[in-house]
Amino acid sequence: MGAHMKEMHVPGATVEVVSAGRVLLEKGYGVADLERATPFVPQTRLRAKSVSKTFTATGVMQLAKAGKLDLSASVVSFIPGFALPGGNEPPITLDELLTQTSGLGDRGIGTMVADRTQATDLRAYLQARMPSRLAPPGTIFLYTDHGISLAGLATQEVSGLPFAQYMRERLLGPLGMDRSAFDPPLEGQTDLAIGYQFNGGTYQRAPVGYFLVAPAVGLVTTGHDMGRYLTAMLEGGIVDGRSILDREAIAIQEEKHFALQPDAPGVAYGLYEWPRNGERVLLHGGLGHGYSTLLVLLPERRVGLFVGANSDEPGLRWSYLRAFLDHYYQSGSHPASRSIGDADLSRFAGSYREYRYDGGQHELLKQVIDQGAITVNADATISLSWEPGHWAELAPLVFENVDDADERLSFQMDASGRIARVLLPPDEARVKVGLLESLEAFIAGFVIFALLFLSAVVWWLAFARRNRTRVLAGVVALLNLVFLVAAPILFLPYAGLNGTEIDFGEPLRFTIVFAIPFATAALAVPLATAAVLAWRAHSSGHSTRLHLAAIAVAAVIFPFFLGYWRLFGVGG
Repeated sequence: MGAHMKEMHVPGATVEVVSAGRVLLEKGYGVADLERATPFVPQTRLRAKSVSKTFTATGVMQLAKAGKLDLSASVVSFIPGFALPGGNEPPITLDELLTQTSGLGDRGIGTMVADRTQATDLRAYLQARMPSRLAPPGTIFLYTDHGISLAGLATQEVSGLPFAQYMRERLLGPLGMDRSAFDPPLEGQTDLAIGYQFNGGTYQRAPVGYFLVAPAVGLVTTGHDMGRYLTAMLEGGIVDGRSILDREAIAIQEEKHFALQPDAPGVAYGLYEWPRNGERVLLHGGLGHGYSTLLVLLPERRVGLFVGANSDEPGLRWSYLRAFLDHYYQSGSHPASRSIGDADLSRFAGSYREYRYDGGQHELLKQVIDQGAITVNADATISLSWEPGHWAELAPLVFENVDDADERLSFQMDASGRIARVLLPPDEARVKVGLLESLEAFIAGFVIFALLFLSAVVWWLAFARRNRTRVLAGVVALLNLVFLVAAPILFLPYAGLNGTEIDFGEPLRFTIVFAIPFATAALAVPLATAAVLAWRAHSSGHSTRLHLAAIAVAAVIFPFFLGYWRLFGVGG
């Protein structure tokens, strides 16, 4: 652990292993606070991040077992007066929310507040800020904090208790998870590990705040407490004689309820299948704001594992899990897989990007920049630029890593039969994009506009300082050029961080920079008028008028270009 933590930039960690109702390992490593050198122990609290979703799913299962929630019914039927974006039809069910197939989008900007009291009204936030629908419910996998938070709101409504109180009284408390809560006070808590982000070769304290989507990411817990939850999920819902859920309901939660393809790993309620060494592994990870966590269940083995760290570098948790499974569950050699020999692998090739934030303003930019490509190899396999290995088609639309038979990915077709999406377990989903949505198209447009606007600025400053039309063209071009340079610089510090300042909302400097295109769009109208008049009057040479016309056209088109890439507007 010491060597791996140093290599993977993790100051402190906790590990919990349970088996057949017993705790086999409960240990802390490293430090919870670099400045104070506070040891990280099993009782050290940390933010569980998205592992919270598994607890929310269990809470829903409790109420479903009690007959207060129906997993197949419309979620809004349990939230009187609540309206989803675009209306409540077609209905979204709790089943779809718990399997991340609701079709609802997601957002990260503006999902945190510094004041704890501002994060208490879950219903008001979701009613005002629920992202739009991106697909019909039940048709695609789309990971969303807001969707699972809607399931948490249903829990709140039918129980008559605020969500955090329900979880404390009906789940965490009965389990004896006495040091766990959903978004408890964070300031001045000496037993809470400091969350760190490793950036530029140094550790930086992650921003501390309260989540408006607490059912998705709000749990604060300890390694010791997680051992009690793992035991309950493996031992029929019972810990120390206290029951939170019966064996049948737990079996339903852990059952596969959705998969892109029958032969591919799928999704349970608040858990994902991640097969390894012949074992059915269920897990959920959490990442961001200076923490990384991983909850793991092997139901058939009655074994559970939790790894938590105060760093949002994700490598340690996966390395530990792989080492654990390879050590204790060596399945021997896999039977030789045989490719089905798809006649047209080229249909899988192309550019792919994430689509979680497609409904959000400005957040699309990161997804565009993070695009990857799938290519076809000479040996009738495909390669993914964002994942190592060659992949052979094992079953229709299901591919297996030829170097690791446990690694499988699955594709989904659209209504016309074209490849639309790919899912790499446990939860990495990408959509195939056409040429006009590709990173290459974005860069090409960016460069063309930058060169045109630069030429206008140079012409204005060098040759036409007194020509009013050229001055107007130069000012418009200069402002647009400032935006093209400043916007990427604004996002650059946040590109590699999980949870940042902009989760509290876009700072004033963002508002100022993103207001520039509104000003230049307004100025583009008189500029275009002046260019038309200059062309008709033949007031200058043909090449000069042509250059002015090109600048005017670029100024008019520029806002539409930005709008296409979700960059036109403030308050993302």
